[in-house]
Amino acid sequence: MAETSKYETFYKGPLNVFVMLIGSASGVAQLADFSSAIGQWVLTAVFLASLLYFVVRVWQIGFVVKIRELRAELLEATKALALQRAGHQHYLDAIQRISEREKPLFSETIEVLVTVGADDDSDSIVEKRVTTPEPLVTHRTLRPIVPTDTDRLARIDEISFKTVRPVGGTITALPLEQSRRLRVWLIFDPAMTTPTEWQVEYRPRGLWRPLRERGWDQLAWEDRLPAASGAPSAFTRFVVTFSFPESDQPPSVKERQGYGRMSEPERDHRGRWEVVWRDEKPAGRRYVWDLTQPVAS
Repeated sequence: MAETSKYETFYKGPLNVFVMLIGSASGVAQLADFSSAIGQWVLTAVFLASLLYFVVRVWQIGFVVKIRELRAELLEATKALALQRAGHQHYLDAIQRISEREKPLFSETIEVLVTVGADDDSDSIVEKRVTTPEPLVTHRTLRPIVPTDTDRLARIDEISFKTVRPVGGTITALPLEQSRRLRVWLIFDPAMTTPTEWQVEYRPRGLWRPLRERGWDQLAWEDRLPAASGAPSAFTRFVVTFSFPESDQPPSVKERQGYGRMSEPERDHRGRWEVVWRDEKPAGRRYVWDLTQPVAS
């Protein structure tokens, strides 16, 4: 039944084909015997019409066959893409599981510059790190700070993520998780074998929009990864500088649990306000800073 349906689609029944062949044959056979100009003209018209019908049907058959081939190719490509995506996701999941279970073979100091911009486009984060391998670091993962007040996916290209390794090699950044909490896999080439300075820079657009609109917001940071030495944190020094737009009134920053030490707000050479928080003995904590700044009228 499937084959019958296929040919019916092509020819729409054998009658059309039969009429086409009879018309073409009779036209050719009768052309030489008719002396009348009108008869010659009629038979020529019949022949040309039959020939045109034949050409159209052949073209139609070829068109239908081509459409079927393209549909089959599209189906195969869709299946292959689905398998590829599934394999790619398994690969990402495996790397993420390994990175979560693996103890970091390093100690590290970190200085974070959090810039509250005057508008969405000028919000930025710079993380400066000095990593001391114990004994070797080939790769690691980190989570950039991105807005979490939306269900929209955060992508690495949207935050202009950039890595800098001033001396001794390069850093390749690959996204592991495309979600509200983006995770990035960093690959060091060559591997770190001595204390190495490096940094990441990115622009999470609109990160501090709530602070600009309502005058308060918060920032959380998880530091709970176990280190190879058994210490509760890989950090040996943790410093965060909060930079606020110029304003008549100073901003305020407080860590909810009282961890670390906070400086008083001071103006820099550009007139922006700066507040520096530091913890010289990180211990694998969850830090939450509450930020306030009067809304510009």
